[in-house]
Amino acid sequence: MAFYKRYSVLAFLNSIRIYRNNLVICFFTFVNPFIAQGQIVLELNDYKSIASGDYNNPAVWEIWDGGTWIAASSKPNLNNNIFIEQGHEIRLTGNEEAKNVYLFSAALPGRKLNLQTFELQVYGALRAMEKSGSDFILNNGSSLLTDWIYPETGKIVFKGTSRTVVDRASWSAQNSNSRYVVVFNPNPGETLTVNSAFKANAFIVLSGTLVQTVNTMGIPACSTFSFNNQIAFNGTGPYGDFIIEPGATFISNCSAPLDQIIRRSASITAGLFQVKPGANLVLFGNDPTMDAAELRFEGNVYYRSNSGNQRLVRTTFATSGNPKTYNNILFENTSNKLLTDSLFLNGDFARLTGGNIVEAPTFLRFQGTGIQQVIGFDIDVQQLEVNKPTGSLIFYSDVRTKANFIMKNGQVDFTGFDLYVNTGGGGALTYEGGKWLNLNQLYYNQIPATLTSDNATFPFEDLYQGGIRKVQLLGNSPGGNISVRFIEIPGSNDDPMYDDLDGTPILYQLNSYFEFSGMSPSTNPIEMRISAENLVVDDVDDLRITGNGNASSGNHLPGLDPTLLWARRELEYGQINGNPFTVGSFRILSVLPVTWLEVSAKWNKQNIDVYWTTAKESNNERFIVHRSMDGIGNFEIIGEVDSKGDSDQIQEYRFSYFEKMRDAQTYFQIEQRDFDGKSSFSKVFRTEGNPENNTQKVNVWPNPYENGQIHFVFPKGTNQDKVQIRISDLKGQPLYFGNFSQGMMEELLEKLSSGMYLMELITNDKKYVLKLLKK
Repeated sequence: MAFYKRYSVLAFLNSIRIYRNNLVICFFTFVNPFIAQGQIVLELNDYKSIASGDYNNPAVWEIWDGGTWIAASSKPNLNNNIFIEQGHEIRLTGNEEAKNVYLFSAALPGRKLNLQTFELQVYGALRAMEKSGSDFILNNGSSLLTDWIYPETGKIVFKGTSRTVVDRASWSAQNSNSRYVVVFNPNPGETLTVNSAFKANAFIVLSGTLVQTVNTMGIPACSTFSFNNQIAFNGTGPYGDFIIEPGATFISNCSAPLDQIIRRSASITAGLFQVKPGANLVLFGNDPTMDAAELRFEGNVYYRSNSGNQRLVRTTFATSGNPKTYNNILFENTSNKLLTDSLFLNGDFARLTGGNIVEAPTFLRFQGTGIQQVIGFDIDVQQLEVNKPTGSLIFYSDVRTKANFIMKNGQVDFTGFDLYVNTGGGGALTYEGGKWLNLNQLYYNQIPATLTSDNATFPFEDLYQGGIRKVQLLGNSPGGNISVRFIEIPGSNDDPMYDDLDGTPILYQLNSYFEFSGMSPSTNPIEMRISAENLVVDDVDDLRITGNGNASSGNHLPGLDPTLLWARRELEYGQINGNPFTVGSFRILSVLPVTWLEVSAKWNKQNIDVYWTTAKESNNERFIVHRSMDGIGNFEIIGEVDSKGDSDQIQEYRFSYFEKMRDAQTYFQIEQRDFDGKSSFSKVFRTEGNPENNTQKVNVWPNPYENGQIHFVFPKGTNQDKVQIRISDLKGQPLYFGNFSQGMMEELLEKLSSGMYLMELITNDKKYVLKLLKK
């Protein structure tokens, strides 16, 4: 059936370019011709080929002057549509430009474009056409007989502004011979759309945004990207790369069962699908599938379905790679997100908006080398493993495992939240290495019957003394649950004034202590160990486990291992519950001519300041400062300070020097030498603070922040009146930029929705970047 409508010729030319199949439009002015179905209306200065030859040779082109074709005097440019006719092959000898590119694709087309090693930069679309008399007609199909765009070293590069570059009515992936590279490189912020299946040797999303549609003209179909599948050219195995470059975004609407996002052919995988660091992959389909031998999600992968249940990427071919390793994985919109049976993360895990996160059950591993964050939800999975060679894993809510929590290596910052292990039974804690920071409380359910160093070591970071303050239980348990807290209190007690149960005087005790609760009663014997890492220990046999200001229950066991520095105690299992435990020590003090009150060493930008204070001096000539860079066994003299003379009053001393080694674990000891040549020594002490960022960072608290007062602590000397602040979300979207003030920040932050935000505080010569979680 034909449909008729009256148009003026001018109105038609200004508003209508391409006509869909099964549509005939006629014009009823006295000059109107009949336009055949799918006819392409010519534009002024269109080019058509009249022979094979070089692109830049005007002799192979004719140009449309509005009424007829005339000889061309110059080559086409980005403002010209080009038509390459049957049997004509156009060769590039340099990079060239065109608007829309129409290639003859009906019977016996011949080769069309020889790109050599150059680019044809296209500012319109790539389309197939045929001829009806002298008219150009859109063609749905393409020839299967020859590689009509070649070789693989050449490129079709889509540039310019937002538009559809491949449409279902005019292009297809039928030709499996074509072998060339396709590059999507629009202007910054622009979007290119592919609305039909597309085949080449490689696809590169270089800039802007590329959208892959589900074409709904007729039977819905995914606009699948596929690759040359000629056996003679590249064998029968995986072939073809799809790469998203840093800063670019690829949005796919494809979902099974329509078709894969990429593949080589209907039965062979592509070679590589890569989201490079800083690139973005956005998936709207509820069942996104792709088949490639290697899948690298090194950038940001967004799951953005708006309804139902959205699965993570899966494959359909046995030869496809594993799509379960991600850098940053981010969930948005209202659909529930269904985790796979295993998931391996090198970056952040965030729910920015949306529905529930449903595990498979899932084995979740954090394995990145930098800072990784879990944002916007409580982790609750079957098994969780931390295996980070460097960097930190940061949680901003409680963490739960229904079975195993495996701590292989790395640093976990719980930011004041809790850890629940084995909530469903059948699992355990496994410890091989690493440490926990800012853990409020460990809840360990259904503990094993036999407690070992593997399943009952709890590695709490000692914030004030440094090092890992591990507590370990060894022996048989009655089962049940256990709860562990590490109560951190600055400093230590150098004169505890109590004896151990065997009468040994306790001469040192950390103020921080462990507290156990929720344990089943039992008289089973248990060995408890607490590590003295980063403390100055002369002899491991000096170490003891004590209570908090009193002797501990149980019997002292000799300290163990001069490297690990274990203090040990034998107790009944039931004696652990409800009691505090910490590290103490025993040492016989010497009578010295100097009474020491305090010794310390602190980083001060590029220098180390060594301080000591005496309460009494008698016959004292001078002090000699000793330093050791290799543990506490390699001291050397670095300076001397004269005594201020005999005194019964407090006297303060300071020695400052530049330290090139910048080793935060440098140790010191002050030697006192009297006029008779006799010497005595202070205790050994180590440097405090961080040489790299001491006083060089901004802190904010509370963090996470909900409402009310918020406090920013700046490095000493910062003029807050001249500080500017920029606030943005994790996508880099700016939310505020202006002068900083404490009151303004509270008002601004209370208006923000829940989520993670980046804050840049800018002074005249420095910029501080920190992250704030708004609850």
